[in-house]
Amino acid sequence: MERPARGGSPMRRDRLLAWAGGLTLLALHLDFWRPQRVRLVLGWMPEDLAWRLAWMGLAALYLLFFCARVWRDEEPDA
Repeated sequence: MERPARGGSPMRRDRLLAWAGGLTLLALHLDFWRPQRVRLVLGWMPEDLAWRLAWMGLAALYLLFFCARVWRDEEPDA
């Protein structure tokens, strides 16, 4: 009898990555741990705005990953 590949099925791995990514985005969105200070990034952009733009970029990448790898039209039969 053959052993399953290490790390489980790709679908299971992708779902675990999706949960970990979603929780990470949530923790980054609730940025109570980040010091609130007025500082400019690139000489003109407030730090809070730069943080939000970076977060939105990460969220867009997460959404692309989620739609391509996790959210499928047809689920494989178990």
